[in-house]
Amino acid sequence: MVWVVHTQDVAAALGSKGGSRLAPVLGGSSVEEPRTAPPTVLVVGTDEWAIEQSATELEAGGCRVLRCHEPGEPAFPCNALVQGRTCPLDIGFDVVVTVRARPLSEPCQAELGVICALHQGVPLVVAGVASERPFGPWASLAVEQGGDVVTACEKVVGATPVAIAPGAREHRPEEDVCHAQ
Repeated sequence: MVWVVHTQDVAAALGSKGGSRLAPVLGGSSVEEPRTAPPTVLVVGTDEWAIEQSATELEAGGCRVLRCHEPGEPAFPCNALVQGRTCPLDIGFDVVVTVRARPLSEPCQAELGVICALHQGVPLVVAGVASERPFGPWASLAVEQGGDVVTACEKVVGATPVAIAPGAREHRPEEDVCHAQ
């Protein structure tokens, strides 16, 4: 399922009166050359196991992965507020992915990076359960549970798919069995 997001639609949804910094994504015309480097991806989500599963998949696909908080730590305070750490917004990234392991009707605290990224005009990929809510109106692309997040990110940022590093094994959806606590 592909969501086409236009700057005017997003600005209207956010209550902006023009001047939105969001750029059109899939479905728009682009004069830029296709990217040849893998994208840098901010990964957030509803559950840590799902975030880490997608981060591992993205790293195996050659992507650089950033996080708003370190694995095993609370979502708040985020890296922007922890001394000695850096906010992903200060580093820069090409796309934000939220991995929804539960069908929540509202964003959870660990997904607040999506809002920060959208405010900066970064495209959004929503993956997992109930991928249409609550970020559906702002999503550039939705990936169903067990779908290929790496390809979705490459598609959204216009990257040419990068070959998987030697020794890396192919992702198999049937292996996506996690034991959440």
